[in-house]
Amino acid sequence: MKTKMIKDPIHGSIEFEGQFELELKNMLSNPYFQRLRRVKQLGFSDHVFPSATHSRFAHSLGVYAVAKRLLAIVEPDVKRGEWSQQGKACLAAALLHDIGHGMFSHAFEKAMGLYAIRNPGLKDSPLMAAVDHEKVSPQIIIDSSIGCALEKMGGVGFPKMVANMISKKDKQCIYTSLVSGQLDADRLDYAKRDPYFAGVSSGGIDLDWLMRNFQVSDGDNGRFLYVDSKAYVSLEQFTVTLFQLYPTLYLHKRTRGIEYMFALLMSRVFERIAGDDEKQAGLTANHALVRFFRDPANLENALLLDDSLFWGSLHLFQEADDSEIKTIATRIASRNFYSMHDIWKHADDAAADNPKMKTLDASARVKVLNAVCKKVSEDLQKQTKIWSESCYYDNYPRKLYTPLNKEGGDPQQINVEVGGKVVDIVSISPIVASAARFSIHRVYYDEAEEGLRGHLEAAICAGVRDRLDEQLKDGA
Repeated sequence: MKTKMIKDPIHGSIEFEGQFELELKNMLSNPYFQRLRRVKQLGFSDHVFPSATHSRFAHSLGVYAVAKRLLAIVEPDVKRGEWSQQGKACLAAALLHDIGHGMFSHAFEKAMGLYAIRNPGLKDSPLMAAVDHEKVSPQIIIDSSIGCALEKMGGVGFPKMVANMISKKDKQCIYTSLVSGQLDADRLDYAKRDPYFAGVSSGGIDLDWLMRNFQVSDGDNGRFLYVDSKAYVSLEQFTVTLFQLYPTLYLHKRTRGIEYMFALLMSRVFERIAGDDEKQAGLTANHALVRFFRDPANLENALLLDDSLFWGSLHLFQEADDSEIKTIATRIASRNFYSMHDIWKHADDAAADNPKMKTLDASARVKVLNAVCKKVSEDLQKQTKIWSESCYYDNYPRKLYTPLNKEGGDPQQINVEVGGKVVDIVSISPIVASAARFSIHRVYYDEAEEGLRGHLEAAICAGVRDRLDEQLKDGA
């Protein structure tokens, strides 16, 4: 049977061979999958890293390519794509794992989250469910034309099997771990793809070396992949690379600021639609955003949610009668973004001159600074004479690795064999065991509000000094 190939700058040739894989290849033409061409993998990151314009479509193909290599280790005797039923579901899940992402990926979920904060009572509503890609993806896989295609490939229960792997219904299943785990095809692709297209340096991942050293074993917690001690450094490098991409790329201050302005704009647009006043937002009753808002459970409306929908509507928002919508849209279009105060930086500067801080090790220092930043942010939001509707506190914690510490191996941990025993990598890697973590603590605000910049900065500086003294006194 003929083999089809797609060229990729990360993995070289992505091959589809055998009847099942060719059927997966044909599914790329499905409208739900084609929509991913119009959803950027990194949302607004290209406003900071101009070449970071790669799509969820390309990433999904990359995840498929990595999953296929991992599957070949789990099922080493398979030739020409004749995988087991679980193996086939694994490949389909890898290809479809992001099928439910909305415009600008996670930024759209953030926008709906802000709308829910401004309009309480929406937590379990169909609208909130319709922007959660973890809920939308299984729905598309089971209930849309994607589900019909999968059913023809693998039978009546096949779409649900695929959806369950993406949803991690069985965490002890090795096939699930290849798609969704701490060392899965998703992470192995984007940890290489994202820095490549963004043009940022990272520790890198020696994917070929890992593939040569992965082995399969059985344990009390199911089958799992592992490497022996000679290759564990490559796994260590993987965890560090992924960790460092967060402050460098994913949580870049400018990107997060644009995401907030997008969220603020969209939440205001949704408020107008909810009030049957979409004309004030510059929209007609038939506009895709209006149709989605009023019938979010309809998957046909989900098909319309891509990045081009927003950019194609931006000029409408700029002409809106609603002044808030008009102002924010104009600022986004002209790259006139909100200003930001980094609470962590203020705390870090204050700590540099504090004798007690100099006696702490790195872990204790980070713990103190994080506590200071949290307290300062809480205090700031209570100061009603300073804190306004335009202010936004951005916090995101990230740790290097989540240990399970299951001796004998587990599909959901990174496994290393040492001394004849398979253990969690945290047991033998000093770097992973360091429990390294960081958090961002930033305040974005509209500097057009008279005096706001100075008032915020003064309050943050004073708060940092007081809370730092308090933390060091309590810890003494």
